[in-house]
Amino acid sequence: MEIADSWAAQKFCAKTVHSLGEAELAMSGWQLDLMQMSPGRITYSLSALQLGMIQIFRERADKSLLKRGTSWPGSLVLSFVINAQGTGWLSGHEVDPQISLVVDGQFLPEIVTPHSLDLVYVAINRAWLAAQLTTYGQDRLAGYIRTSPSIAMWHDERPSFDPQFLRLLSDFSAVQPMQLLPVASSVQNCVFDFLLTTLTSARKIEAVSDTNSKRIIDKARRLMFRDGADLPTVAEVAAHLGISRRHLQTCFNKSVGLTATEFIRAERLNMVRKALIEARLNNKNAVIGDIAAQWGFWHLSRFAADYRDMFAELPSETLRNSDQNDRSKTAVTSQNG
Repeated sequence: MEIADSWAAQKFCAKTVHSLGEAELAMSGWQLDLMQMSPGRITYSLSALQLGMIQIFRERADKSLLKRGTSWPGSLVLSFVINAQGTGWLSGHEVDPQISLVVDGQFLPEIVTPHSLDLVYVAINRAWLAAQLTTYGQDRLAGYIRTSPSIAMWHDERPSFDPQFLRLLSDFSAVQPMQLLPVASSVQNCVFDFLLTTLTSARKIEAVSDTNSKRIIDKARRLMFRDGADLPTVAEVAAHLGISRRHLQTCFNKSVGLTATEFIRAERLNMVRKALIEARLNNKNAVIGDIAAQWGFWHLSRFAADYRDMFAELPSETLRNSDQNDRSKTAVTSQNG
């Protein structure tokens, strides 16, 4: 199906990055927060392709990630798992890796990914897609697309992209700017046809919303991060919420697959890491102990050990080692911006 007659005025670009920090910057129009939630040195890549009204991403990681944020206004984000190992969590629900997700770009649900994941996701204009589905007689599905913040779709067989298209999305380091122009229209048409087939072949569609346990842990996390100078304990937060510490721990386990202590520690370690990387990239003087204390780490030797366990390096290495952390490794191909 032809959906664009001319690419002369269309924006398109391609890039591949290999760190979480670079990925946050590589997604045009997005405000995304990415955190590593399982320990060890991460191997990560994000290939991003913008073709006019469609953005296409392929993300691969060998560690669990916490993902939250927003896409551009009016966007709808559709995600399709190529391969996954381990358990993922969406809005407090344990995620079946066989499902596809359709979510409002301005209300992206918080996701904890499996420990190994190869994922393709597409951002597209919601109103335009709903109109196209109506044209094809898919009024019920178009209604979901227009009104549901998040829906999950089950298929008898996992949707599959063309292998040649997946190879294109693997790495743009060898792609030259003018190589995109001849294939841009055909790739966009291929993606739309894939979306149409996937959306209209689902055997089951359900709206997704936060579980009660997820709502409880979100309240707890707001309290735990409310004042960096005096971060409360899990027991203190549970008491404030009027529930037992054990019940709060159960809510965390049911919602994200980790205990409250494990999850909050991982979030705080990531916040320290982001601050260290920002200081290094901006040539700012930074005292590791001061940054750690801002996020509730008062015992520096214990903090350093926890940090090394999570990221496979010491905080001092993050602060000084520009080759290993957020090294650009970024290939960019663009036309018209």
